[in-house]
Amino acid sequence: MTPGTSIRQQTKSWRAEHKAARTLGIIMGAFLLCWLPFFLWYLTTSLCREACYCPDTVVSVLFWIGYFNSALNPLIYAYFNRDFREAFKDTLKSALPCCASCWKTPSQFV
Repeated sequence: MTPGTSIRQQTKSWRAEHKAARTLGIIMGAFLLCWLPFFLWYLTTSLCREACYCPDTVVSVLFWIGYFNSALNPLIYAYFNRDFREAFKDTLKSALPCCASCWKTPSQFV
Protein backbone atom coordinates (compact mmCIF):
# COMPACT_ATOMS: atom_id res chain seq x y z
CA MET A 1 0.00 0.00 0.00
CA THR A 2 1.39 3.41 -0.90
CA PRO A 3 1.50 6.09 1.79
CA GLY A 4 -1.59 8.28 1.88
CA THR A 5 -3.95 5.90 0.10
CA SER A 6 -6.63 4.04 1.94
CA ILE A 7 -7.87 0.55 1.21
CA ARG A 8 -11.16 2.09 0.06
CA GLN A 9 -9.37 4.26 -2.52
CA GLN A 10 -7.35 1.30 -3.75
CA THR A 11 -10.49 -0.85 -4.03
CA LYS A 12 -12.27 1.89 -5.97
CA SER A 13 -9.28 2.24 -8.28
CA TRP A 14 -9.09 -1.53 -8.81
CA ARG A 15 -12.81 -1.70 -9.63
CA ALA A 16 -12.47 1.08 -12.20
CA GLU A 17 -9.50 -0.66 -13.82
CA HIS A 18 -11.33 -4.00 -13.80
CA LYS A 19 -14.40 -2.42 -15.41
CA ALA A 20 -12.28 -0.75 -18.10
CA ALA A 21 -10.44 -4.01 -18.82
CA ARG A 22 -13.75 -5.89 -19.09
CA THR A 23 -15.18 -3.31 -21.50
CA LEU A 24 -12.02 -3.41 -23.60
CA GLY A 25 -12.14 -7.22 -23.67
CA ILE A 26 -15.74 -7.15 -24.86
CA ILE A 27 -14.92 -4.55 -27.53
CA MET A 28 -12.01 -6.67 -28.78
CA GLY A 29 -14.10 -9.85 -28.65
CA ALA A 30 -16.82 -8.19 -30.72
CA PHE A 31 -14.18 -7.02 -33.20
CA LEU A 32 -12.84 -10.55 -33.57
CA LEU A 33 -16.30 -12.08 -33.96
CA CYS A 34 -17.29 -9.53 -36.58
CA TRP A 35 -14.11 -9.43 -38.67
CA LEU A 36 -12.71 -12.96 -38.32
CA PRO A 37 -15.09 -14.51 -40.90
CA PHE A 38 -14.05 -11.92 -43.50
CA PHE A 39 -10.34 -12.37 -42.89
CA LEU A 40 -10.63 -16.16 -42.95
CA TRP A 41 -12.40 -15.89 -46.31
CA TYR A 42 -9.74 -13.48 -47.57
CA LEU A 43 -6.89 -15.74 -46.45
CA THR A 44 -8.54 -18.82 -47.97
CA THR A 45 -9.19 -17.18 -51.34
CA SER A 46 -5.68 -15.74 -51.41
CA LEU A 47 -4.15 -19.18 -50.90
CA CYS A 48 -6.24 -21.31 -53.22
CA ARG A 49 -7.26 -18.71 -55.86
CA GLU A 50 -9.93 -19.92 -58.31
CA ALA A 51 -10.25 -23.36 -56.69
CA CYS A 52 -12.09 -21.77 -53.74
CA TYR A 53 -15.02 -20.00 -55.35
CA CYS A 54 -17.31 -18.07 -53.02
CA PRO A 55 -20.55 -16.44 -54.21
CA ASP A 56 -20.64 -12.65 -54.21
CA THR A 57 -23.58 -12.67 -51.82
CA VAL A 58 -21.52 -14.48 -49.18
CA VAL A 59 -18.68 -12.00 -49.61
CA SER A 60 -21.12 -9.10 -49.20
CA VAL A 61 -22.53 -10.63 -46.03
CA LEU A 62 -19.01 -11.07 -44.63
CA PHE A 63 -18.27 -7.40 -45.34
CA TRP A 64 -21.50 -6.27 -43.67
CA ILE A 65 -20.83 -8.37 -40.59
CA GLY A 66 -17.50 -6.55 -40.30
CA TYR A 67 -19.16 -3.17 -40.82
CA PHE A 68 -21.69 -4.07 -38.14
CA ASN A 69 -18.83 -3.93 -35.65
CA SER A 70 -18.74 -0.14 -36.06
CA ALA A 71 -22.40 0.07 -35.08
CA LEU A 72 -21.86 -2.31 -32.19
CA ASN A 73 -19.10 -0.32 -30.44
CA PRO A 74 -21.26 2.61 -29.25
CA LEU A 75 -23.88 0.16 -28.00
CA ILE A 76 -21.27 -1.75 -25.99
CA TYR A 77 -19.86 1.45 -24.50
CA ALA A 78 -23.36 2.71 -23.69
CA TYR A 79 -24.24 -0.54 -21.96
CA PHE A 80 -21.11 -0.75 -19.84
CA ASN A 81 -20.27 2.90 -19.15
CA ARG A 82 -22.58 5.33 -17.33
CA ASP A 83 -20.48 8.38 -18.31
CA PHE A 84 -20.73 7.40 -21.97
CA ARG A 85 -24.53 7.00 -21.63
CA GLU A 86 -24.83 10.48 -20.13
CA ALA A 87 -22.62 12.06 -22.80
CA PHE A 88 -24.54 10.26 -25.55
CA LYS A 89 -27.85 11.40 -24.05
CA ASP A 90 -26.59 15.02 -23.90
CA THR A 91 -25.48 14.79 -27.53
CA LEU A 92 -28.90 13.52 -28.59
CA LYS A 93 -30.60 16.31 -26.63
CA SER A 94 -28.48 18.88 -28.46
CA ALA A 95 -28.96 17.28 -31.86
CA LEU A 96 -32.69 16.61 -31.41
CA PRO A 97 -34.12 19.39 -29.23
CA CYS A 98 -37.66 18.28 -30.11
CA CYS A 99 -37.05 15.05 -28.17
CA ALA A 100 -35.35 16.60 -25.14
CA SER A 101 -38.44 15.97 -23.02
CA CYS A 102 -37.97 12.22 -23.56
CA TRP A 103 -35.05 12.27 -21.12
CA LYS A 104 -36.61 14.22 -18.29
CA THR A 105 -36.57 12.52 -14.95
CA PRO A 106 -39.90 11.95 -13.17
CA SER A 107 -39.14 14.75 -10.67
CA GLN A 108 -38.85 17.23 -13.56
CA PHE A 109 -42.43 16.54 -14.65
CA VAL A 110 -43.90 17.66 -11.30
